[in-house]
Amino acid sequence: MTAIEAQYDLPALLEQSGARPRGNRHDCPKCGGFRTVTHTAECFFCHKCQWKGNTVTLAKELGVYRRLPSAEWRELRQNRERADRAAQRLYAAVHDQRTEFLQHLEALADLERTAHDAGPTEAAWDALAMVYADRPEILAQLAILETASAADLLTFLSASPEERQRAIEAVILRGGLCDSGGRFMDLGN
Repeated sequence: MTAIEAQYDLPALLEQSGARPRGNRHDCPKCGGFRTVTHTAECFFCHKCQWKGNTVTLAKELGVYRRLPSAEWRELRQNRERADRAAQRLYAAVHDQRTEFLQHLEALADLERTAHDAGPTEAAWDALAMVYADRPEILAQLAILETASAADLLTFLSASPEERQRAIEAVILRGGLCDSGGRFMDLGN
């Protein structure tokens, strides 16, 4: 969230300007267009008269714009920078783990091919048993890394080995991260 988004609510500013809300669009106060104004958290655009702007331009137009005090602005910027650094660290950790698991899967696939090529020997059977025991855990960990929420990823990556193993077993048991109701399971439990 940017400092501008924290300071202003664009849909409220649009309504204050006379743009009547209609579902996920607004009527345009400039040209009278019906449901012609679309918006994001910071920008708006009328698809009929090309009236456009962002929260700052609209707040200035309405006379409600105020600059954040420098201390408040600095705090918001520092919070955003901290969040960006945390997101980058999480991305790097997930990327490294994912790369490691993909390499392990590739090694298991090579071992499986070698075992099948070797024919029905005891060593081949032992290799296949190892492949089929390891593969579900690796796939479960990849499922967690690729589809879990950031909060669940943080919980999973910082968990003890026993807690991680419980989460992996839960994913294997359920066949994925979704529970029977189609909701993502909490990896912290």
